Amino acid sequence: MINLIYLILPGVLGVIALYLKDITHSNIPSKSISYTAMGATLLLLLLGTIFGFSGFNLAISKAIDLSISFNLNGISLPFLFLAVLMPMLVLPSFKYDVFDKKLTFNVLFLVIYVSIISMFMSSNLLSLFIFMEISLLSAFFAIFLWGNESSFNSAMKFLIFTQISSMLILTAFLMVFLYTGSFELTSIGAFTHSANSIYLSTVFMLVLVAAIIKFPVFPLHVWMPGAYYDSATSITALLSGLFSKIGGYILLLFILFITPISASYFSMPVMILAVISAFYAAFIALSKKDLKMMFSYSSMLYMSLALMGIMSNNAIGIDGGIFLMISYGFISPLAFILTGYLRSQTGTTDMTKVGGLMKKVPTFALFFFIVVFASIGVPGFSNFIGEFLVFLGVFKFYPLIIISIVSMLIATGYYLSAVKRIVFEKFFAPVKNLHDLSKSELIQTVALSFVIIILGIMPYILINSINLGVV
Repeated sequence: MINLIYLILPGVLGVIALYLKDITHSNIPSKSISYTAMGATLLLLLLGTIFGFSGFNLAISKAIDLSISFNLNGISLPFLFLAVLMPMLVLPSFKYDVFDKKLTFNVLFLVIYVSIISMFMSSNLLSLFIFMEISLLSAFFAIFLWGNESSFNSAMKFLIFTQISSMLILTAFLMVFLYTGSFELTSIGAFTHSANSIYLSTVFMLVLVAAIIKFPVFPLHVWMPGAYYDSATSITALLSGLFSKIGGYILLLFILFITPISASYFSMPVMILAVISAFYAAFIALSKKDLKMMFSYSSMLYMSLALMGIMSNNAIGIDGGIFLMISYGFISPLAFILTGYLRSQTGTTDMTKVGGLMKKVPTFALFFFIVVFASIGVPGFSNFIGEFLVFLGVFKFYPLIIISIVSMLIATGYYLSAVKRIVFEKFFAPVKNLHDLSKSELIQTVALSFVIIILGIMPYILINSINLGVV
């Protein structure tokens, strides 16, 4: 069996190696160290999936029940798979907009990598919060250090909203501790799983508001457009593909294991809010001429649908919400990687300034088709499964499904409009000598596309890893 602590050791050793490289002035490329660390982590995850995982516990303070405690619950494995694999596939995109302080960038990237993996494995709520905070603060620095000229303002807005969200989560965790005397997930469930009180409903409401900020969902999404648009390509991919799942994961812990009765009271109003958010995001995306901004609001649309599934109060809808989060966790990075490529080749992501790229860069056009078909839920791609399960889970609330389908039709409209402009119209671009995807870009896009298609044709790989009854 593979002890879960081993999954973070390669990343920690990678950070140490990068520090030693700096003080010894070694010629080893920083990216090689990062790739090696993440590759070793992926190998350990695969071995653990085959041979099983064992838990890890290191008591730090008995007085406040703080420990580094790693154990997998019934929803950990899908999120862990996303956290281990996806960053490895998006890291090469740093070449688009990270031109200085590359060693520092790799250090922050690995810190984010290790902290989020640790968060998804943590069974102690206090250590989970600490790892979450490390990842969010690292992301704040990554946004403004390697973003565009507006990145500092966007990073500050990201920090303010995420810290508000984090404080709500910490308050909820402390309230749970006062109620149960423990931060350990397995111990908490024994006290709260069947309990019903205003106190626990208040706890869940705090977590719910925090999750709405992190997803993000209307109207608490205002940090999202700037943070996604102004960040470097690889950081935008992390924000959309991974950070937006943190709120969903913590919300699921409370819905499934801590306050399921209290969660049921909020089911209908939150599903209504999620549908409104999806409709709003679809309309805003439809109005955008910039491809990166369109993809940003599209990400918000699908996370709103995932929230609707999570709050559906039945197993099929929750499975669908999880599936959709993991699915779009691979689709959105592919979308932003292609956007970064387009900016690197043409100097713009304005869809009114480029067109007809099928003739000049057919490989890019092929993967742009894949992103579009995957996003709108064409059968054979992963989003189709997630959307189907979500709609099946909320089937009895058919008015919500009708509005959601309208949102999806709007999404189909703006995606097909983007295809028409960028791929099929008469060729025009700020520069004429475009180069198709390089070998490294091809590896990235093929790998992400492979995951999206495999999950679409063999969804049981992901669904069978979800066990909603295991704490």
